[in-house]
Amino acid sequence: MNTLTETLFTALEAIGTVAFAVSGATVALQRRLDVFGVMLLGLTTALGGGCIRDLLLGRTPPVMFSQPLYAIVAIVTSLVVFLLAWYCRIGFFGHMVLIDRINNIFDALGLGMFTVIGVRAGVAAGYGENAFLCVFLGLLTGVGGGVLRDMMSREIPMVLCRRVYAIACIIGGVAYFLLRISLQESAAALIGVILVFVIRMLATRYRWSLPRISEDQQTEPRK
Repeated sequence: MNTLTETLFTALEAIGTVAFAVSGATVALQRRLDVFGVMLLGLTTALGGGCIRDLLLGRTPPVMFSQPLYAIVAIVTSLVVFLLAWYCRIGFFGHMVLIDRINNIFDALGLGMFTVIGVRAGVAAGYGENAFLCVFLGLLTGVGGGVLRDMMSREIPMVLCRRVYAIACIIGGVAYFLLRISLQESAAALIGVILVFVIRMLATRYRWSLPRISEDQQTEPRK
C-alpha cells in the first residue's frame, strides 16, 4: 500500500476522532454533565465503535489501548469543547438549536470517516471476500460509539430513530468496498466518506426518515 493511501487513512482516523469527540462532548454538555462526563462521552463516542470492532475481529487489546494517541486526542478535544462552552456558556446554552446543527455536521463527518475505516479494517484482517462482514464492521465502527454515548446519556440511540442514519453508513460502506477494486483506494475512500456525509446532511435538510408507526397516525378500518 502506498504512502499516500496510508497518510489519507491516518488523516481520516485523526479527523474522525476529533469530529466524534466534539459530537460526544457536545451531547454531554447538553445533558449538563461535569467535565469528567464530557471527556468520557467524547472518548466513548470517538473510539467506542472501533473498540467493539476490534473485539469482534479478535484484536486484544483493542487499538485504542495499544495506540493511546487517539484516546489522548479524543480526551483533549473534549476538554477543549468543555472549556470553550464554559467560557462562552451564555452563548452556548442560549443557542442550542444552532449548536445542535453544528453538532450534526461533526457527527456526519465522523460517521463517514469511521464507516470507511471499519470496512478497511475488515479487508485488512483478511475478510476482503466477505462483503457482508466488512460492511457490517463499517456500520459498527460508524455507529457503535454513538450508540454507547446515547445509552450512557439515557437516550434512544440515534441509529434507531434519527433520519437515515445507519442507511447512510451502509451505502457509503458498500460504495467503498466495491469501488476499491476498480479505483485507487484513496479515491474509493473519499467517495465513501462523501456519500455518508452528503446523505446525512440531505436527510437532515429534507427530513428523510424510514417508515415508523406512531400513535397519532390515522388508519383506515378494514372492510
